[in-house]
Amino acid sequence: MSAADLAAVVAAVASLAAVAALTAVCLRVLRAVREVEALVADVRADALPALAEAEAAVAGAAAQAQRVESIRDAAEAISSRVDGASRAAYVALSKPVIKTAAAATGAQRAARRLRGRDAVDRADGADRADRADGADRAGRR
Repeated sequence: MSAADLAAVVAAVASLAAVAALTAVCLRVLRAVREVEALVADVRADALPALAEAEAAVAGAAAQAQRVESIRDAAEAISSRVDGASRAAYVALSKPVIKTAAAATGAQRAARRLRGRDAVDRADGADRADRADGADRAGRR
């Protein structure tokens, strides 16, 4: 064997070793890819139902938000109607109530004055009667 033959054998063995090493690396990469595929399939199996549930929850929340919005709008409309009605009632009833209260106060004052005069008249009448009784008694003596 010559040096060229020996170099060819060494190159062939080195190439064979390199192919074996690359084959081992490729097998490990293939196993890793299969594991990643299995993990992706598991994630899809878990994530897709969770995503569907999340979408349903978001749709429900949007519907509830719309419902709350309509309730708030209705409450605002009712509030404005009640406010308008209370203003109308105030305007419609305040003057008559004030006038009625003033008339009642005036009637009370007039009644007090009349009672005061009646009391004075009664007192004067009682004094006159007492005087008359006294005169009668004096005349009888």
